[in-house]
Amino acid sequence: MQGVEMLDELIRPIAHRLWIFEGQPDGRALDHWLEARRVAMTTNLAQPWYDAAIMGDEADWMRKTLWHPQPYLH
Repeated sequence: MQGVEMLDELIRPIAHRLWIFEGQPDGRALDHWLEARRVAMTTNLAQPWYDAAIMGDEADWMRKTLWHPQPYLH
């Protein structure tokens, strides 16, 4: 894999997570890509891309990000 393609493969999942985290807004693809690129370029790739000091451990972060309460049905 060439350098640019490799960087794209690092950026794409981060940008996607940012898009999901923001509620999948339309028209923000470039903003998410640029933010993900900044994160990829400044983050130690062996570490999680989010700030663990703020978000806690990865499992807790995933629960908070992905879990949506469902209404209680009788």
